[in-house]
Amino acid sequence: MNFLSFDYKTILKFLLIIFTIELFSFVGFLNPLFLKIIFLGAIFLVVFLAIKKPRLALLIVLAELVVGSKGYLLYWPLNEGNLISWRLIAWSAFMLIFAIKFLWQLKKDKKNSVYLQNIKNFSFIKPFLYLAGVLFLGLISAFIYRQGILNIFLDFNNWLYFLLLIPIIALRPSRQELSFILLVGAIWISLKTLGLLFIFSNKLLISPTVYEWLRRTLVGEMTILDGWNRVFIQSQSFVVIAYLFLVAKSKEFYQKWRFKKIISWLPFIVGGLFFSTIVISLSRSFWVGLLVAALSFLLIIILRRDFRNIKRYLTFFIVSVLLAVLFIFLAIPRDSQQQFDKQIAGRVGNQEEAAVFSRWSLLPPLFKEIMKNPVTGQGFGATVTYISSDPRVLEKSQEGLYTTYAFEWGYLDIWLKTGIIGVLAYLFLLISLILAAWRLFINTNDNFYIGIILGIIFLATTHFFTPYLNHPLGIGFIIASSCLICKNKVY
Repeated sequence: MNFLSFDYKTILKFLLIIFTIELFSFVGFLNPLFLKIIFLGAIFLVVFLAIKKPRLALLIVLAELVVGSKGYLLYWPLNEGNLISWRLIAWSAFMLIFAIKFLWQLKKDKKNSVYLQNIKNFSFIKPFLYLAGVLFLGLISAFIYRQGILNIFLDFNNWLYFLLLIPIIALRPSRQELSFILLVGAIWISLKTLGLLFIFSNKLLISPTVYEWLRRTLVGEMTILDGWNRVFIQSQSFVVIAYLFLVAKSKEFYQKWRFKKIISWLPFIVGGLFFSTIVISLSRSFWVGLLVAALSFLLIIILRRDFRNIKRYLTFFIVSVLLAVLFIFLAIPRDSQQQFDKQIAGRVGNQEEAAVFSRWSLLPPLFKEIMKNPVTGQGFGATVTYISSDPRVLEKSQEGLYTTYAFEWGYLDIWLKTGIIGVLAYLFLLISLILAAWRLFINTNDNFYIGIILGIIFLATTHFFTPYLNHPLGIGFIIASSCLICKNKVY
């Protein structure tokens, strides 16, 4: 990500487009007919572009992933409160049209098909095929163990997002395009996080309506903690990754830096926006992942003996932290400012809250189920029953008994469903990507590849406590990264 190479007017233009989509989503929540019109119009746009300009359609699908969290920013309402997400329909429509165009190209050009040649030149086919093999085995195991059909579908469908790797390889979006999507998407998520913090902390009249809209679109979690409003959005993971890219590339910001020029301060301001989001999320998983990534970056600096730039990295980090605190204090009233230190310390040290207790109480029964078939797993849709402290569970069961197929312990989830071979296959893919990115960094001395390494390390660490590697949010970054570091220079 070369921040200095982007046109700031273009960034503002795309931020305005994203704001308009968010506004349409909010108005659609209030007016279901308007929502349906916008939903169909957005689907038609993707279909049209997938036919005429497939690479642009692909970029729209990826951009939605960055800003859309669970994919329900636009949705089609069904009976009993069920929804069809725009992401599901748009992804399916794009993949179907791409498959048809690919097959037509194969029929017409045979071995000379451009898409086919790009795929053949992709250097990570083996690691992805290994992972695909164990995922297919997990699907077979699900039927052998007679898991529920609905559970199998709901559990497995996230993994299908890996199929987007094929059009990314074939259509070859540029490094600049993918970096732009990550940067603009992360900026928007940061602005949205600060905006929501302002709305809820100041108890604006619109707060209840906004809260219901966020609940309906499944954008994240808005929680009041002792007077402090936690704003957690799943897509904030991209903000952390974008921040790591900025830190890795920060040494370049000083080359044309001028104290009196506002444009020289923009990278620091954006870094402050990103760090404020990381704080406001109050996500311990994010904090641990960021800490491990930061320690990894320090190790890289030591290995490369890049000590002459360490002051630049530290300066960028310190300035971004100070700006983050300023942004947060500007968004919240004075009485909430007094809770700032308390909430940060509380999230680090509090191990008594219901979510933490539930997560730890899940471990014994989860390990028990894993040990029934630790090698190949019990297949997708496998469930575990445990005692939860979640108030929503306690409303339905006085004992707190809860049965689910989705678990916070990400690697244990993969282990239960696909066995230890599934965990090893995924780790093999991640290690292959990191090593290839490291070799490119050694050859080019381009810290962009360090950003990729740190992003993968962040996701791999976060996945211990919060599942991202088996969710489109994490999968999207993994497949995009694999293409960007392809040693055959497809990109």
